[in-house]
Parts: sequence; structure tokens; C-alpha cells
Amino acid sequence: MWQVWSSRRTITTFKILFNLILWSMWIGLPLLSPVHQPHENTHPHPHASPEFSEHIYIELSVVVPLFYWITLFLVPKIFKTRGVFFYLGGLVLSVLAFFYLESFIQTYVIQFEHDERNILGPQGLFPLVLIAGIGSTYGLLLEFIKIQAIKAEETQEQLKSELSFLRSQISPHFIFNVLNSIVYLVRTKAHQEAESVTLKLSSLMRYMLYDSDQTMIPLGKELDYLKNYIDLQKVRFGEDVEISFKENGIVRACMIEPMLLIPFVENAFKHGINQVLNPKIEIFFSIEDGDLEFIVQNQKGVTHNDSQEPSSGIGLKNVSRRLQLLYPEKHTLEICEKGEDFRVKLNMTLDKKI
Repeated sequence: MWQVWSSRRTITTFKILFNLILWSMWIGLPLLSPVHQPHENTHPHPHASPEFSEHIYIELSVVVPLFYWITLFLVPKIFKTRGVFFYLGGLVLSVLAFFYLESFIQTYVIQFEHDERNILGPQGLFPLVLIAGIGSTYGLLLEFIKIQAIKAEETQEQLKSELSFLRSQISPHFIFNVLNSIVYLVRTKAHQEAESVTLKLSSLMRYMLYDSDQTMIPLGKELDYLKNYIDLQKVRFGEDVEISFKENGIVRACMIEPMLLIPFVENAFKHGINQVLNPKIEIFFSIEDGDLEFIVQNQKGVTHNDSQEPSSGIGLKNVSRRLQLLYPEKHTLEICEKGEDFRVKLNMTLDKKI
């Protein structure tokens, strides 16, 4: 909820609407009620009298400055720095000062007669007390919203820092795997095939260097990146590994966090090949109306146990944390180990491109 309130635009909108509503009601309500009628009604419509209009103008000339004095100075300067007792004392003194200022204007500037309005009694003090209460409530509420906005911004900065750290972990890990593939190809394959793979690697590196810095990217780019990586692995392992990739649905204008799907595939190639008889890796990608389903299944090798290799679980732990940060309540991640099979299933709802 406070993520919505934390935006500066929302705070500005709240301030504008509150002030418009407050002063529209302050001016409009007396026109609909006999509260401010003068005692001597000599006009067909009492609110049309000059005395009534002058009372409204004088009242506004006092309550408006008092309201903004409270909201722009007393609350942010006195209440936040000196505490509640100094604030209450300043509030009482401010109300009395503006009350006598109004009395002075009516008595010596406008020169109203005292029987027209008991300006020194409760009737003259009540509007000032009322606006002081409204101003205090508004000012404190505004300060509370600002505090929440600062906290939200700090949380957002922490989130960006953590995501940057997680992405920095992905890039070296992925480069290490791909370079191993290139080395293998250079040693064993024809030059033409090596050139084709080098171009695919160039495309992958371009994606990592430029697109991975974006907050969100089109889903089509992430899918192309995934396909290029799988093609590299197919060339590397040839017929030694059965690699199946199935795609369902049409990739439309959906956005996704860059390099979010590749760790699942990397994990499958890392742990589903070594010391596995007839290794097989199955990858299924489906998208429909913004709902993504991604399944990766492989057989477990003897090195799959994370306890045997501390860095082996970095990929899945990394992407799991990123999902928690970026897609809270918008994804489900199932990691299932059954016998010699290891299966990861990701379901998530993607944002549409604006």
C-alpha cells in the first residue's frame, strides 16, 4: 500500500486535492447555511450583504496564513525538532496571535461595530481553533507520508543494490560455462561451425552487456537468448546429450527481468550431464495471456549435491531470491527431486509492455 503513497507524484496530488477541497468547503459551506448571517438583515438574501462578504474576506485573510504557518513551519520545523510540548505551545500562541490580528483588522482597519459580530468572543475564536486542528492533522499526516516515502525509496535503493549484486554473480558464472563450450569447439569442430558458434556467443555477450542492465526487457529477447544458449550446448555435446526444447504460445508484448530463465538451464547442463548414463535435458516454455510456464528437467549426476560443491547452488539460489524481490505473489517456483530426476517448474505472471 505504501509503495503507492511513496511516489512523489501521489504526494503532490494529495496535497493539491486536499487544499482544493478544504478551501472550497470553507468558502462554500457558509453560502449554504445561515451561520455567518449578520444580525441586521436588510437584504433579501442575507449572504448578498456587504457585511457578510467582508466577514468572509477577513476570515480568509487570517485562517489561510494560519493554516500554512502550521503546515509549513510549526509541524516540519518545531514538532520534528523540538517535540510535542514546544509544538503545542507554539500552536496556542499562533492561534491567539492570529485571533488578535483578526480583531485588530476588524476594529481599526475595517472599523466594524462590535454589535455586528462579537469578534472577541468564542464566535470569533472558533474558526481559528478549527483551522488549527485541521492544519495540525494535515501537517502530521503529510509528514508521516513523507517518512514512508523516504523509507520506500531506501528500500528501493537496497533492492537495486541487491539485484545488481545478484546480476554480477550471473555474468561471470555464465561466461565461464560458455567459454568452456567455445574452447571445446575450437579444438574439435570445423572452422565454419566454430564461426557460427562465435557469432551466437557474440549475440549472447551483447545481451549480457547491454540488455541485462535494463530493469525489464521484452520476453522475446530473453527467449532468443535462451535459444542461443541451448544451441551452443547442442553443438558442444552433440549426440552425447539428448536435448529437447519445446515452445508453446506466441510471445507478445510481455516484459521480464533479464537473465531470469537462463540459470535453470545452466543448472541442468551443469548437474545433468557429468557421470550420468544417457543424459537427457528437457526444456518446456509456454506463454499464454501473460502467464508464463517454464519447466526444466534433467537427471542428477553425482556432483548435483550442493554440499559437495559450495558454488553449485548459486544459480538456483540466485534466481529464487530475484523472484522473491521482483515478483512477490506473482510466481510459484517448484523444485522437485524424485529418484534420479531433478525438475524445476516456474509459473509467473508477466507485466504487459506499456
